[in-house]
Amino acid sequence: MRPCQLAIVSMADDLHALIIQKALEKYDDLISHFVPSDHICGNTVLNWSNVEDGNSECRLPVKDGAALDVSRLDVVWWRRVGSPQEIPSTITDATYVDVIQNDCRAALSGLLLNEFRGTWINHPINTALAENKLVQLRAARRAGFRVPRTLVSQDPNSIRHFCERLDYKVVVKAVRGTRKTRMFTGLVTPALLACEDSIALCPTIYQEYIPGKQHVRTHCFGDDIHSAEIESQDLDWRANLNVPLTAIELPKDVRMRLRNVLKLLGLKMGVVDLKLTPEGEPVWFEINPQGQFLFVEGLTDLDLTTAFAEFLYQEARQSGHRT
Repeated sequence: MRPCQLAIVSMADDLHALIIQKALEKYDDLISHFVPSDHICGNTVLNWSNVEDGNSECRLPVKDGAALDVSRLDVVWWRRVGSPQEIPSTITDATYVDVIQNDCRAALSGLLLNEFRGTWINHPINTALAENKLVQLRAARRAGFRVPRTLVSQDPNSIRHFCERLDYKVVVKAVRGTRKTRMFTGLVTPALLACEDSIALCPTIYQEYIPGKQHVRTHCFGDDIHSAEIESQDLDWRANLNVPLTAIELPKDVRMRLRNVLKLLGLKMGVVDLKLTPEGEPVWFEINPQGQFLFVEGLTDLDLTTAFAEFLYQEARQSGHRT
């Protein structure tokens, strides 16, 4: 049987992708390729055609400058694809820049969506759906998780009424946010509720405050689940990682609920944030289909690099595309 082949599609300097590709070198029957999603501009390798004339090979550029035949792939790890292209400094017109950004991104995804027949981790359409926090909440609830009472609105009256019902113990966070800066969850304040013009600018998530200091970061690699407890008094623990992190084993029923969320969202993997109430009940916060995990490895004894590399390898070996 031929060697497995896997493509990592991500920005060229993505540390997670580079470390995992290095970890995959131990598998003698696996060939991994790195497709730099932000280096499509100016690269002459990308090629797709629906004309069958013997010269219409569907190919993508890989990091060493070679061409990758998409038909040979068993797995695509669709990791980071939204970063801007590296565009020559001589191109300054905003319209031209926008065309290049959009066309490079669409050509990359369209080629793979048309021609790739193996296993996606995760499928681009499922990823886009699962990234929507409203969709996540519904899936988590269906899977049996308690989810915070939530309002998504830009109507000041509705928001004030929601906050009043919850005795103003409400947090606020972005529906999607921005890649340009980190945005943290915060508590609703009287000053915020008084700014009607700001409230009305765009829909925002208003959510029931869940008390407690035990946060859980859990990494779902297929059926394999690795979790860490983060002990923090902060509302959003990401602002300060100088706190205790400990590897934990979640109860069997919680692990089953996590697998069900992935199934409902059509995902192979995901990084989930939960919070434990003072009574120990896990409350769903959100899932990132391609979440960061190396920092947890660095702060605990969890070997997430090995676990994720093994997950990718097994997915490649089991791919229905293999012959």
